[in-house]
Amino acid sequence: MDIIDRHFAAENAHDVEGTLATYTDDILWDDITHPESPFRGKDEVGSVYSTIIDAIPDVHLRSIRRFSGEDGRYVVDESIITGHVHGEWAGVVGGGAPVEIRILHVFEIRDGLICFENAWFDAAEVQRQIAAWKDAGAA
Repeated sequence: MDIIDRHFAAENAHDVEGTLATYTDDILWDDITHPESPFRGKDEVGSVYSTIIDAIPDVHLRSIRRFSGEDGRYVVDESIITGHVHGEWAGVVGGGAPVEIRILHVFEIRDGLICFENAWFDAAEVQRQIAAWKDAGAA
């Protein structure tokens, strides 16, 4: 299984240590929606992953399209994230709202591990889905 598949499998298992094992020690993790991004090193990235799992305890990522270049050095993956937002994610408290969001990851691989990860998703769409769920009286 390639490193991206291992990475997503660990994320879907909510295994922070397993996810961190797919990174180089000097990982640069850049989530464009996070106001404190980018994060450097496994300690910082692990803290962020823990907050995501706390906010969305049933988070699941399903890859739908993947491209690679330079003999696998760079990988771009389009995925769908699903789950119920119980805590705060993308600037809004979910209250248990279900979400389904497209996300694009850009990875750089070095020595068989991920040394750079960039994540792109529409935070406004997260907010719209949560607001619609709350407006429907589901909260």
